[in-house]
Amino acid sequence: MTLKEQTKTALANYAQQTGLHRLDFEESGDRLTAELLSIDKLACEFTHLTLQTGKLSGASPERLQGIAKALAQRLTYLLEPISPIETDAEGCTVQMRSSPPQRGDDGTCYYELLVRRGGELDLRRWKKAPGGTRAALTATVTHEVLLRLVGDLAEAAK
Repeated sequence: MTLKEQTKTALANYAQQTGLHRLDFEESGDRLTAELLSIDKLACEFTHLTLQTGKLSGASPERLQGIAKALAQRLTYLLEPISPIETDAEGCTVQMRSSPPQRGDDGTCYYELLVRRGGELDLRRWKKAPGGTRAALTATVTHEVLLRLVGDLAEAAK
């Protein structure tokens, strides 16, 4: 089963169950992990969604930038558009963020996706209060959006 199919099965099995659920699936050398805090019939909340793959081991900064640009074009269904904002050539990491982020009186919320040469694509949601430090948020998405994310991350890593 693909990572997307395994995730779909888990969502169906966990729906309406309370508590933390960890996803940990493998397919063809790719490993998907996530922490789901709540799941109902239509949506779920996650703290992170991470794809680890050996296919990016030793990737050049240019290849990682290409993956980030492709992801920016695909992930148009998130709350905010996401785009590359910084490349750390030394650490071989491309940082992507919501562009523009969601701004409110109580702070700024945004997605952050790190594309790392070690073979990791890691998506999280953050909030930064005015004058404060950033804090992790849960991301709330429909099952359909979560499945699209899993499929798009897996496709980008090929």
